[in-house]
Parts: sequence; C-alpha cells; structure tokens
Amino acid sequence: MNYAIPSNVLVIIAYRGSDRHLLGTFNSLKMWFDNITIVGPNVIAISEEIKTHGGNWLESESSNLCELWEKGIQSKKYSWYLLLEGREYFSTVLKESICETVKLTPVQRTWFPVKRNIIFLKHCLKYPLEWTHDPRSGLLFSGTETKEIKIRPLSFFKENHLQGESIYFSENTIAEVMANVVERSEYGADQLYQINPRLNLYSLFIRALTAPAEKFYKNWILRKGVREGFEGCVFSLVDSLVVFLGYLRYFEKYIRGGGQVKDQLSSIKKILIIKLRGIGDAVIATSVIKNINTLMPDVSISVLTFNFCKPIFENNPHLEAVYGLSGEASASDISKVANQLSQRKFDIILNLHAKNLSSRLAQKIKARWCISRSYFIREKFTDIMLGSDHELDRASIEKDLDCIRAIGLNPIDKSTELFLTEDETSWAKKYLTKLGVDPSKKLIIIHPAVSQPIRHWGLDRFIMLSQRLITDYGYQVMGIFSSEEKTIADSLTEQVKEAFIYIGPVRQSIALINEADLMVDNSSGPAQISVALKIPTLVLVGPDYQNTYHERSAYKKSHYIFFKDVPCRDLYFTKCFTPEPCKKLICLEHPVDEVVKKSLELLGV
Repeated sequence: MNYAIPSNVLVIIAYRGSDRHLLGTFNSLKMWFDNITIVGPNVIAISEEIKTHGGNWLESESSNLCELWEKGIQSKKYSWYLLLEGREYFSTVLKESICETVKLTPVQRTWFPVKRNIIFLKHCLKYPLEWTHDPRSGLLFSGTETKEIKIRPLSFFKENHLQGESIYFSENTIAEVMANVVERSEYGADQLYQINPRLNLYSLFIRALTAPAEKFYKNWILRKGVREGFEGCVFSLVDSLVVFLGYLRYFEKYIRGGGQVKDQLSSIKKILIIKLRGIGDAVIATSVIKNINTLMPDVSISVLTFNFCKPIFENNPHLEAVYGLSGEASASDISKVANQLSQRKFDIILNLHAKNLSSRLAQKIKARWCISRSYFIREKFTDIMLGSDHELDRASIEKDLDCIRAIGLNPIDKSTELFLTEDETSWAKKYLTKLGVDPSKKLIIIHPAVSQPIRHWGLDRFIMLSQRLITDYGYQVMGIFSSEEKTIADSLTEQVKEAFIYIGPVRQSIALINEADLMVDNSSGPAQISVALKIPTLVLVGPDYQNTYHERSAYKKSHYIFFKDVPCRDLYFTKCFTPEPCKKLICLEHPVDEVVKKSLELLGV
C-alpha cells in the first residue's frame, strides 16, 4: 500500500443504539487510522473486542450525534477529527482523500463533509434523499483556537466535499425511523435557533405551516423521492414531520422554555417583581430579590405589592423602588398603576403568584417579557411556561425561585432577608425596657392570630402555652398583633396577666421580633419574618402541606415545624372549605406539652 497511517487524526465513531454495523465500521478503519474512539452506551461484547484491537470506548447515554462527537473531541487534543456514525463504511477513495487532506494546514477551523450513499429501509437510494436534520459525517480541522469545539448545525452547510463517498446504513424499519424522529426534531430546533434566534410566535406559526409542505415537495418531486417508491414516500413524509416538529420544539424550548431570554440576559436592565399576596409571601419574595442582585448586580429591581406589605421591602438595599396597590383596588386604580409602571419600560416582569388581579396587571404593564408563576392554576399572560409538574409539598420559596431558574439563573442562597435600621433596633430595645421586659430573661414572642381560622392553632392553646412558659419556667411572653387583631390581644391580656402586648405597625413588629429568643406562630407572616431575621421559630401548621410555605432546609436546626399528617389534607383545601370549614381541625391537634418541650429545646434548655 502506498499510504502512511496519519497520526494527527482522531477518528470518533458515534454509536447511538444500533450495533449491527459498529464492529464492521471499526474494523474497516483500523487499518488506516491508529486512533479510534467510539462514543455511546457500552456494549460489553463489542467494546472488549474493540479495546483488544487498540480502540477506545467512551460511555455516553446520549443519542444526540453532536453531543457524542463533542464528547469524543473533548477527550483528546488533535489537529484533525474524523467524525462518523457506527453504521457507516468509507470507500478506499474517501480514505485516501482523508489521508491527503490531513497533510494540509488550513489557516482556520475547517470542515470537510462526506458524501453519502444511503441505504434506507434496506433499499439503496438512487437519488439524494438525506434527512434535513441529521448532522453529516466529515473531517474537522480543529485550528489554533483554544476555545472548546462545538459541533454547530451551520458547520454542516459547507459543500466542500472530500473525494469518494461512504455507504451509510440508515434505519431498517419504520419503527426505527420513528424512534429517531424526536432526536432529529430536537436538532432541527437547535439549527433553526442558530439561524434565527429571534423568531416570534407569529413567524413560527407561519413557518410551521409552510415549511413541511415545501420540504415534502422538495424531497418527493425535486429530489425524485417519487421514483424511490415506498421508501421515498416514507422518507418524504417523515422528513416533513420532523421539520414540523422542529418548529414545535423551537417554540417549546426557546420561546415557551425561556431559551430566547437566557441568551439575552446581558441586555436586561430592569426587572419588576409582582407579589400581591400576604405578608409572609412578601417575605418569601426577598429570596428572589437577593438572588437576582447577586447573579445580576447591575440590574435595577423594583417591586409591586399590596400597600400593607410595603413595610417588608423597606430599607432593602437591592431595590430601586417599591410600588403599592390597595387590596380593594378598583379598575381605575389598576389602570393607573399599570400606566405608571409601563413608563418604566421594564425588561422582565416576574409575577410570583399569578392570580386574577396580578395576571391582569401583568398583562397591562408593558414589558419585553413576562413570567407568571401559578401552580395548579392555568398560567395566563406569560412568555415562559413554568408548569405544575413538581412534588406536592414543594416550598413556595422554590416555586418563586423557579421564575429565575427559567431564565438560566441558578439560585445561590435560598434564605430570606429583612433589613432594619439602627433607629428601629434602638426603638425596639427602648420599648421593651419601657414595658418592663427583663433583658436577662428569655423573651418568647407569640402571634396567636391568623387570617384564615382553619389555620389557627387556637387562642386557648396559646394561652396555655404562655402560662406554662411563664409560670413553670420563668420566661417572658409577648404577643404581637396588628390593629385589626386587637380583640385577640385583649383576650390574651385578660387571661395571661403577665404577658406583654404590642399592637401596631409592621415595621415595629419586625423590630420587636428581632429582639426575641423564640417566635411561636401559626403558619402566617410573623413566622416568615422571624426566620428571615434568623430568630429561632416554631411554626404550627394546619391544613397546608408541611413545606408549602416553609423551606424545609431552614427548619433543620434553629427552627421547627409542627405538622400532623391527616387523610383529609389536599392541595386545594377542599375538606376545609367545602361544604363548610372543618369543625375539629384535626390537622392542628398539636399537644401543648409537645410544643412546650420543643420550645425549651429551641431556647437551648
């Protein structure tokens, strides 16, 4: 033979499921090339024989040709890479052409595709029918660039073929053809995105209707698929289907899945977070704010919340502005706020709990993108679909963080945070001193109130708990209340004379909780506040799932959740709300003795 075995070529054979020609492909190349690597799922019988004859095997469960080739390229540094499939045989003319080509030194990274003679459904195709969304085999010169090599779809558009051809054994059966449809449509979506990453929904819809028909005409008529008989008919139909599914996958992956936003993160300058829920939910939203600020420090963040929740976001150094809305906002109020916020020209709206009110607002506010998060309720007016496929007790904080995960931001720290000023801290200390609180004794703050009666442990139990902590252990107990909860505060005062009471605004309540040694609460806002302030917290959960509003990792050391599993609990609270509220509240039957015991444990006794 008048050829020299090239030592600067790494042959990478992509094996994706069909091993009927794999060994033959390897044997046909080993006389010409020293360095051969097969990438794919391990087939012990074949892999051992290949290794015996000097070949390498990299295990990979991927069925994507580009991914298999890329893994092979990453395994060793060579000047040239010969990329082919495990069902492909190169002619001698083609091998000689490769050996001559690798003697060259192109000035830049260069691709030399291989011309194929295809056997499809056991029929040798006479006419040039090739899958639209199948990467071609070929010879790649890696060039002098140090950056990682990616096998991009556009790399295969060049028609600078090597001399000779290969024989490519494509699918044997229609079942095998259909099994590869998904992979080809995925590749098609990636190729389409590389060509046009800014397709909108309208353009995508029009192309999805016209492109498959054009593709069928091209394969069936122009490429003479009609003359291939049954095989040509199957090929033309399936290739058109793959093209159509490629457009659907583009929509799912890059529009509905957030791919377009991920690739434009650097252009995002302003983000609006909408959180129109209770105080506890507002506290949970601070985790999203913190992570955005950490991951995108140059981005301006604003918040829209209910007026009574605005104190939660006061003094937050990560926020540029906080906007408020009345809980009883009229249509004109909503329009006014929407117009005001539209003038800010936000890039992204993160609607962290999409109900009717927040969804209407998100629709009215003009922004480049909107992400609306709503589990178990249809997500409306959103550019990226988060969906509802998750574990039943997925914490609300995780659901909120899903909104930034959808745009490629991986949360670093899930904890919540609140910010007090020195004046507020000083006020709290003076206020406690004025009330007669002894700083040398432990202070337990309780909140024996809740917005929903079905989530209330019960005032009588809170009274018993307070009496035990004061009388038996000499601790100090303070109840904190909003002005709307004054009646409950009066009842506590009447029955627990030694208890301290505070009734007032949220910011002062936050400052007082910050001075406590322990917080005991129903599953409500003050419990979220104390966790954010890193105050030991004991939560008495009712019909909610155990971790719906409480991030489980936060309750492993200094916090604790009392949770009782009951058969009537569900995600919609149907047993509690219809036909009438549960009279027994069996989910809240947490014994006072056990709550006392756990309180002492959290107090370090």
